[in-house]
Amino acid sequence: MADFKLTIEIRKPSYAQNKTVRDSIPRALWTSVRNHVLEQSDFTCEVCGCRDEGNLQAHEVWEYDEEEFLLILNDIQSLCKSCHDLKHIQHAALRIKDRKKRNLVMQKLIKHFIKVNNCTEEDFRNHYRNQLAKNNPSPVTRSLEDLIEIKERRERVEFLKEQNWKFVIADHVPFANEIKSSLHYKDLLYTGKT
Repeated sequence: MADFKLTIEIRKPSYAQNKTVRDSIPRALWTSVRNHVLEQSDFTCEVCGCRDEGNLQAHEVWEYDEEEFLLILNDIQSLCKSCHDLKHIQHAALRIKDRKKRNLVMQKLIKHFIKVNNCTEEDFRNHYRNQLAKNNPSPVTRSLEDLIEIKERRERVEFLKEQNWKFVIADHVPFANEIKSSLHYKDLLYTGKT
């Protein structure tokens, strides 16, 4: 499968759910970060190139260190609503209760993915299935070794959920020092060497 400009991120790991810089710093600071990111991109989506001053959103790009229990914010991207919804396609679908409307929105998002990546609907479906498979081991017939591995993986996830996770902010993230100061004040910042 080709490398896509626009990819789907099914979900953050369970231990990182509801842990964002946006929700951990004062609203005024996040607004400054967001405005800076949008201005730096010249109000243009960093993935599809759409210029839409009114509907751009700031997307946090994460990496996770499961050995040191670190949530590493590598970047904040300026994304149009369609690209951002595709990054979080399951959340986008869950927000819409009416099935007809949800299906229309999903079809629009699929068309956007196809256009941005210059691919087919089958390419989209394969990419989507591959992303789902990474996050959800299906309960098909499995060997004893597979079942043991799944049990160990679940135990690891439960262990990771219980840990005291800390943020690491890349120095090039806008307002990095202010973000670090705010997180340090709340004891949410990792201050060791990475």
